[in-house]
Amino acid sequence: NNGDPCALIKVRLAASGASFEGNIVGNTAYSQGEYRVYMTDGSKQLEVRHDNYLPLDISFSDYGVNSVKGKMTYVLTLVLPQANVNAPVDVGGNFVALSVMPQNAIVSIDGNKPLATDPTGQYMQMLSYGQHTYEVSCSGYLPKSDTFTIGKGNATELNVSLESALATLTVNCPTEGATLYVDKKSVGKSPWTGTLQDGMHLIEAMKEGYRDVQKSVTLSEQQKLTVSLDALTPIQGNLSVSYRPIGADIYLDGKKSATTPYVFNGLLVGSHTIEIRKNGYASETKTVTVSEGQTASLQGSLKEIASATTAQTANQNSSSLSGNGQTFTVNGVSFTMIPVEGGTFIMGETATGWNAYHSVTLSNYMIGETEVTQAFWRAVMGKNPSKYKGNNRPVERVNWNDCQKFIDKLNSLTGKRFRLPTEAEWEYASKGGNNGCGNWYSGSNTIGEVAWYFGNSDGSGTHDVKTKSPNELGIYDMSGNVMEWCSDWYSSYSSSSQSNPTGVDSGTYRVCRGGGFLSSDDYCSSSKRQFILPDSRIFYHGLRLALSE
Repeated sequence: NNGDPCALIKVRLAASGASFEGNIVGNTAYSQGEYRVYMTDGSKQLEVRHDNYLPLDISFSDYGVNSVKGKMTYVLTLVLPQANVNAPVDVGGNFVALSVMPQNAIVSIDGNKPLATDPTGQYMQMLSYGQHTYEVSCSGYLPKSDTFTIGKGNATELNVSLESALATLTVNCPTEGATLYVDKKSVGKSPWTGTLQDGMHLIEAMKEGYRDVQKSVTLSEQQKLTVSLDALTPIQGNLSVSYRPIGADIYLDGKKSATTPYVFNGLLVGSHTIEIRKNGYASETKTVTVSEGQTASLQGSLKEIASATTAQTANQNSSSLSGNGQTFTVNGVSFTMIPVEGGTFIMGETATGWNAYHSVTLSNYMIGETEVTQAFWRAVMGKNPSKYKGNNRPVERVNWNDCQKFIDKLNSLTGKRFRLPTEAEWEYASKGGNNGCGNWYSGSNTIGEVAWYFGNSDGSGTHDVKTKSPNELGIYDMSGNVMEWCSDWYSSYSSSSQSNPTGVDSGTYRVCRGGGFLSSDDYCSSSKRQFILPDSRIFYHGLRLALSE
């Protein structure tokens, strides 16, 4: 700039875009890998800058030149650093791998948008090296958060299990058979224990013929609370029964309760079944509805059964004693009733001690040698409802109410009081009565000897009665073939001693016993109970008769 001669530095560098600092004169030109840099006389160093490389400070004395001279040309060759193609490239981060419980939990990393885990409860994300935070949350659980560090090498594995935030509620109601509801959903019988979200809940107890009881509770997270509801108040009415002849037996809902005429005070509202019986008369069964505070009325007269019949009727409907019981003939079809001597036994699954009566005492009675066959049913009812047809196969696809109609008509034809066995009578007879040997099934500990069940019926349907071995009393098929209706409503066993028990007065389900051709061996045991809606018609439900002596 002042007219003094400059030195020329030819900087050979295979990278465009470099800049230079020092005693530079004028502009720097670049062409074909070479920069032409002009410096003032006496300059001792040059600085090279490039965006892709670290700065380079060059002192000319390092190369034997104390300072550059005007009118002189110098050549400076710079070699770019060569990349090591075999060296690994660090991407600057690594994976975090979370396994969470419950598996539908939501994961948030470093406060970012929450993301769902996969169906197995696992979550993976690549993060930069260093410290991070997670938060895991799920409805019904306490959220959990913590810090973790991402480093080189293996992924950071975290196992996070959330603690339930649900409250535990126990509900008791002293009214036997009451159904409990939580937030309008049935949860079963009292007592009930379950888990609920925190907040307010509605607890109810209901039973047909009783007034509902309600109570609201407010639960906090992880609270444990027991709620005792008041006993349900029965809704009652009355029933007047005036049937002739005087002294006829009145059976209320299957249980002998009084003789005619009689007024039942304080009956639960709803439908009740009334049966009127007397020797020498055809029984009658009526359904009556009792309303709150009202007195319903039943009246009428039983029809007397003629003492003398025609020769044809006598041949069709008769009875005679046989070697192992009493044989009856109805419209040309015979069936045998086996006497069962009364006694005392332990009722229930005594091998485990679960749900068993302490003691049950029964009076003498008679029970069917076989299940009611299709031929027998047709002889009484005039039709056969069964799916698997065969005269000697047990009748099936009959519900509890169908059985009552069959028995009513049978009693009208015979003048007897046939009925369904009580649950206690059925189990006592199945176990062999006083002759019992303690077998698990009726007559044997080897199920295939005495029963048609899932393991040997091939699902092909029922089989003819009396094709397996009888039990100790000479009774057939009390294990397997078809399940058999009992007279009782289903309820929990009593723990006290019982005498001729007939079960509770009302309920939702009726008892079935013995298992069927589709049942597992467990359900064919003499002690196993099953409960079925009384209007259910299923192709493995049948019946066996009982008769009081």
